[in-house]
Amino acid sequence: MTSQNKHWIYENVRAVHLEISTLCNSICPWCPRYNNFSPNLNPNLVEEAYTLKRFKEHFPKEFIKQIDFWTFAGDYGDPCTCPELIPILEYLTEIRPDSAMQINTNGGMKTTPFWIALGELFEKNHSRYVIFSVDGLEDTNHIYRRNVKWNKVRNNMYCYSQTGATGIWEFLKFKHNEHQLKEAKEMADWLGFEIRFKNPNGFEGGPMPARDKDYNIEYEMFPATGKEINEIPQRSVDFINLINTDTLDYADYKDRVESLYEDKPGCITCAANHTLGGGNEIRINCDGAVWPCSFFGHLSKKYLKNRIVGRIQQWQIDDVLKDINNNLNERSLKEILDNDPFRPVYERWEGNKILECYDVCGPKPIMEKIYEGADNRR
Repeated sequence: MTSQNKHWIYENVRAVHLEISTLCNSICPWCPRYNNFSPNLNPNLVEEAYTLKRFKEHFPKEFIKQIDFWTFAGDYGDPCTCPELIPILEYLTEIRPDSAMQINTNGGMKTTPFWIALGELFEKNHSRYVIFSVDGLEDTNHIYRRNVKWNKVRNNMYCYSQTGATGIWEFLKFKHNEHQLKEAKEMADWLGFEIRFKNPNGFEGGPMPARDKDYNIEYEMFPATGKEINEIPQRSVDFINLINTDTLDYADYKDRVESLYEDKPGCITCAANHTLGGGNEIRINCDGAVWPCSFFGHLSKKYLKNRIVGRIQQWQIDDVLKDINNNLNERSLKEILDNDPFRPVYERWEGNKILECYDVCGPKPIMEKIYEGADNRR
């Protein structure tokens, strides 16, 4: 048996993370949809959304029947902005009624009939649920979720909850909203939702800025009490600034990059190579690109020329996967995966050579850091 038979095989895929839209109503500062904490759209991004027709073309019925879990959560858009989201969910339900589904949304779009329809569809299967990313209350949610209207969010959460469907409230803890945890918990109880408190990413050696369209800082956000902002060493900043000038050839620095984590403890244990149904998970961006996990999908279109965090990881991934043909608009998913496109990734797991994989799935997984000490009271 070759190593290819252990990773991302078409017949063994059991979970799909699909970015179904790159449209969004919010202007969250750290979101990769925007450039450098501003409202200006990421220049690498095309605004689009899946249609039911395109969905059917990309995912054959036989493939849908084997999928146990669908995640609709985009780095570059909110799934609930997809005009044909409900028809797509209904189509999935028709083919595989028992499949689980997760939708992540800021909850600030669409109308009451949409949220009732979504709730009525999910109420029939409680392994399907909506995660509402709401980071505060009326006077604070808009500080990070810029442009999201509180009254609309509150109404949409309420309308969905009244159908009896499962809902989860995820609350990013900042200095400006940490005093509202108790009140948020009470509101979640009223809605019948579980609430999860999380630690935000986005602090790149200093407070998180909210910039205007001219890149002037309008205000800054700070982590909650007890969460420090890690300083970025100047040598790292200098090296990344050189990368951003496009004067460095990755091939000349390959050995240096791949040795950065070789002495770190632990090893890479890929979460996308998980035990959900005994199979693997894949990530598919809205542009049709197939990736080994959501973190690769996240970095694939991120514009980091003016940024520090993630830039060297992106630089490495761009080189490691530079020769793959991984787009569903050009090849079928089976054709893509049968070509074993992610071999250059998993063959470098030994010795912790893929930086993004170690950061995300090393001995201290990034998701554990997000929830660590976040006061998750049920």
